[in-house]
Amino acid sequence: MMEIESVERLVFGPKCTALQALSRVPTRPGYYAIFIDDGRVLPSPFGDLLLKKATGLIYVGSATVSLHGRLVEQDLQHRQASTFFRGIGSILGYRPPRGSLIGKANQNNYRFSAADTAEIIEWINGNLSVNWAEADPALETTEASLIRAYRPILNAKHNPDRVSQLAALRHECRRLARADS
Repeated sequence: MMEIESVERLVFGPKCTALQALSRVPTRPGYYAIFIDDGRVLPSPFGDLLLKKATGLIYVGSATVSLHGRLVEQDLQHRQASTFFRGIGSILGYRPPRGSLIGKANQNNYRFSAADTAEIIEWINGNLSVNWAEADPALETTEASLIRAYRPILNAKHNPDRVSQLAALRHECRRLARADS
């Protein structure tokens, strides 16, 4: 388990913007936290949930190989499949192209169009901040403990307060991406 000081720094320490993360996040393993600068920019019920919880923390993750690869390239830039990116995109009202998962081996990893992906990245760069703590190894059990403790609204797995509206949006996106016409 991460030391208490590392956990507190991850959740309560200084943050950098998502755009600054491109050049600041290290390539070592560790844990990361994603924050929204102003929860009121999210549609209901998501912004309301953040106000009720009095937090800007929206996601916690781990990177077993590289924080830069996982946080920056996947979650913030969507160069590879990312649960976080799919979740924030669906909350913002974006949907994958109809039928885009037909013939794909993984029927869950829908993607948005190139234009929508660019818009989501621009929104992320203008509205999100991040923090991280290096840890080698980065353990899934520690990530799960952080999620259970802080209950970020975009984490579903291990979250006792998972947001049913987010699950419904993800389901809608998968259904649309699997549809054949």
